[in-house]
Amino acid sequence: MKWLSQSSVRTQIAILTTLLATVVTTITAGTEPFVRSRFDKGVEVGLFAGRIETIAKEFALSTDEAQGDAILSRFKAQGVDVWRATGEQADASPIATQDIPSAVRRLLDYNLFLDPQGFMGWNNPTTLTVKAGDGSLVFALPEFSTTRWVLPAVVGNLVLIIVPAAILAILTAWLIGRPIVNLAKAAESVRSDDELDEPFDVRGSAELRSLATSLNLMRKRIRELVAGRTRMLTSISHDLRTPLTRLRMRSERCEQAELRQQMLRDIDVLSGMINESLAYLGGEVEALKKVELSSLLQTVTDDFADTGIEVTFTGPRRLPYVCRPRALSRAISNLIDNASRHAGRIDLTLAREEDGSIVITVADDGPGIADELKPKVMEPFFKADKARSPSKNGGFGLGLSIAHGIITVGHRGSFELLDRKPSGLVVVIRLPANSGIGNAATFS
Repeated sequence: MKWLSQSSVRTQIAILTTLLATVVTTITAGTEPFVRSRFDKGVEVGLFAGRIETIAKEFALSTDEAQGDAILSRFKAQGVDVWRATGEQADASPIATQDIPSAVRRLLDYNLFLDPQGFMGWNNPTTLTVKAGDGSLVFALPEFSTTRWVLPAVVGNLVLIIVPAAILAILTAWLIGRPIVNLAKAAESVRSDDELDEPFDVRGSAELRSLATSLNLMRKRIRELVAGRTRMLTSISHDLRTPLTRLRMRSERCEQAELRQQMLRDIDVLSGMINESLAYLGGEVEALKKVELSSLLQTVTDDFADTGIEVTFTGPRRLPYVCRPRALSRAISNLIDNASRHAGRIDLTLAREEDGSIVITVADDGPGIADELKPKVMEPFFKADKARSPSKNGGFGLGLSIAHGIITVGHRGSFELLDRKPSGLVVVIRLPANSGIGNAATFS
């Protein structure tokens, strides 16, 4: 039952309600025919016994064999299977005419509790030998099968009750589950730059109204927390950059050249770390804008022309696209900058899919990243090479995190790391068609 506990509330309600109705209906349908005795065989057994008695009496009054045969033929035409007893049947002890009703009832009218095998039609006699004058007649006993009347009754009750119960269960599950689904959709669509004060509609049952109110209150508190963090980061940025600037000015006046270079290099590292951290945590909002994506990526590629790393761009000459250009440029620049520390060649490609989505790939010929580290390298401040210090050949562990956030949060796209053959790393970025970005939050 693990799958049921993990299924949706709508499915659980529908299945449990239908299961309850099925159990109750099965018990009711199976016992109702016996409780009400709607299908009592007593009448049919009595009529059959009376017909046997009539045939036996008429046959006993026949004067010759031809007349007896005529009587048997007439009743056979009426549906009674009867013939003269011969051989072993003639030697069997026949039932006297006056004992016919009791004998027939004993053989045919079974009791479920006293004779369950007979009730179910197991090992029942198929013929009855009756004394008729000087001879005997053999009657084929009709089969009063329980399935002939019990199953139609049970199945009929099941259909009449389970089908409406199932429809009612599905309708009830839909009515109860729809507000929950709407809440889930609202939670998925909430973005940091939404203008709605209460994105969750407070309506429905008391429990759902309470949940929606709590979610709106939680979102309000989160927005206040983010706003407070932004103000704090702005203050930190100012408070840290000012003493760093003074420290740089004092270091530049140092007369020892080697010591001066070491101090300036450490100041650059600190300044870069502060700038990267603020860029990752700032979350500033950038408006959507229609740009020539090919030109934007070509410009990013040209910025690395004087770095000594071969960076190429392949794509259509014109590809208009609505995006956040500054954030997208930063994401691609971060990827190229990250690859340039470990590779000698970087290939940037751009293409549009048939559904209107955009595919951007950044491939390098470096050593690549192990499969077990690929999910971790997108975490902030994580570096695949723990031994590498933040220097000219090592970043701060934020480049991929920032790029991942810009693509997945700011543009609602996908970000995937793949291996390149024979060696290297391929970053595959998929951006939705323009209608899919909507009011995506900015991560830049």
